[in-house]
Amino acid sequence: MLTALISAITGLLSGIVPDILKEVRDSRAASRELQFLQLNHQLTMDRVKVEAGAKVEESYQQRISAEINATKEQIVAIVTAQANATGIAWIDGFNALIRPLTALAFVTVFVAVVLGYSFGVTGQPGFGAAVAPLFTEGMMAVLGFLFGYRSVSAQKKAA
Repeated sequence: MLTALISAITGLLSGIVPDILKEVRDSRAASRELQFLQLNHQLTMDRVKVEAGAKVEESYQQRISAEINATKEQIVAIVTAQANATGIAWIDGFNALIRPLTALAFVTVFVAVVLGYSFGVTGQPGFGAAVAPLFTEGMMAVLGFLFGYRSVSAQKKAA
């Protein structure tokens, strides 16, 4: 009887064991598939982020390029309009005097300061600190403007 009982239990269990093993195998396969899908999703999201960043950078560069081109066109239009004579004699004369008078003013200030330093009139350190920006930035701007205009005028005459 004990043998019959053991054989009956073994028979019942032997029918269930393959199903249990199949369930374990299927759950492991589903777990691996879930991990694969999560990894694939993460890689796709990373690729999309990189592509979006590249598109944003490209759009930014295009916008900056468009702004630079628009500014360049506007400056060219302003300079072209400024170079044209108005037909009013005193305005055209005044426009012709602006550049030489500015240069004369800066050269006069330069000579006055050089003479002041030479004769010790301006020996205070505060004076030098106040005048230094005038000669660094102001003189460079005036000289660049004057010589830049001359070189552009010479190129136009040569062409």
